[in-house]
Amino acid sequence: MKNCLDPVENGQNIVDKKQQNSFSVSTIFLPDEVELTTHQANRTPEHDWNKTMSSTVANREDHGTTETWSDDKVMQETEKILKRKLDFHLLPLLSITYLLSYLDRSNIANAKLGGLAEDTHLTSEQYQWSLSIFFFGYVFFEVPSNIILRRWRPSRWIGLIMLAWGTVAVSLAAVKNFAGLLVCRFLLGTFEAGLFPGLIYFMSLWYPRKEQAIRLGFFWSFSALAGAFGGLLAFGIGHIKSSTLAAWQLIFIIEGIPTIVVAICCFFFLPDSPERARFLSNKEREIEICRISQDAGASINHSFSWSQVWSVFTDWKTYIYSIIYITGTIPLQAVTLFLPSIIKGMGKWTIVQTQLMTIPPYICAFIAIIIVSRSSDYASLTRRAVASAVIVSFGTIGGAISGQIYQDKQKPRYFLGNTIAFGCVALQTILIIILRFIFIYINRRRQILNDDQKQQQIKRYGGSELIGDRHPEFRYTL
Repeated sequence: MKNCLDPVENGQNIVDKKQQNSFSVSTIFLPDEVELTTHQANRTPEHDWNKTMSSTVANREDHGTTETWSDDKVMQETEKILKRKLDFHLLPLLSITYLLSYLDRSNIANAKLGGLAEDTHLTSEQYQWSLSIFFFGYVFFEVPSNIILRRWRPSRWIGLIMLAWGTVAVSLAAVKNFAGLLVCRFLLGTFEAGLFPGLIYFMSLWYPRKEQAIRLGFFWSFSALAGAFGGLLAFGIGHIKSSTLAAWQLIFIIEGIPTIVVAICCFFFLPDSPERARFLSNKEREIEICRISQDAGASINHSFSWSQVWSVFTDWKTYIYSIIYITGTIPLQAVTLFLPSIIKGMGKWTIVQTQLMTIPPYICAFIAIIIVSRSSDYASLTRRAVASAVIVSFGTIGGAISGQIYQDKQKPRYFLGNTIAFGCVALQTILIIILRFIFIYINRRRQILNDDQKQQQIKRYGGSELIGDRHPEFRYTL
């Protein structure tokens, strides 16, 4: 990739080049305005680019050379060091945050084995609805949450929603009946709604598109790790003897408290943007801003626009990816929510043994996700706030369905539930293959467009601000 700090190219500076290619790149699914962060609104992009460029030219003239940064091995090494520094300061906290979100939403499966259903007098159907209600709260609050994230400081908003759902997670230990459980699960989904798409939007402020997939895969792997960690915790909690609290109450309390602690850490240790990052030197900050700006390939627009929100809903890829997400969510969430019960029905094991046996599948999933993410590190994994929220909101319908496909009357083989899960995976695979061929076709068509046809296409989709990945110069990386 050509380095963003190349000072001169054919008599034009990098700002001119940015203006020539002024179009919004795709999110993972759809177009959105290019925006570094709302906290850069007072910065004049041209001034900073020219300042960086002038500094670069001066340094090169002092050394009597006109080499570009991309040819400079020293600068390449500097960029590697910068990426390692970003990973060190961002990935651990964000990954733990994501792990805790999955732990708090899925520990109800372990709590059921710990006596939750018996103590709160739940029927099989009521338990299933307590699983599904989580996703109704998730759907309703996801888009508003990410619009707020777009307009506010990420560290404050992520920390706030974490604090809220951590409090609800601990409060689950106090429920006495189905109504109380239903309310708590709905609130848990409401507060967790903005985290996943919010984290991915947050990552797009720090990493170019080609660097995101492996890091997003790292996040996603922690959802599997949460399942293993939850099983291990439940195994340990099962050995605690308490005269006042049941095993399921201890699960909610012990697994909910870390969320509150990490939420407080987010307020103080999660940087909002490269410009606010105290761990970056001035030169590293310049390089980082340039990396993200050039990767965007567009003029920087900081204003919030409802027309860009509307463009999300009018893009056909929104609905294709929603179906793909739904068909992936149904089997994933179903297994997460019912695995302890499924395993218990497969043999005559104690509750503690069953909790322990839930760990190996999640370890295998963790390894598989890491491997796949390393082979998928390409440009199409950039998301922006509204786009990611809309897709995941639609996909969350699958989470609501997942709470209903495994029923007690299917014990012990759960044939119907397993068949539905397998069918969803098959449909998802077919859709992904079809979408790949569609993108190949689009790339080839754009390759043969002349200048007049390109300008007509830009006008047809509302101009450079809204066209996004429909720009004739945009290519899907497959």
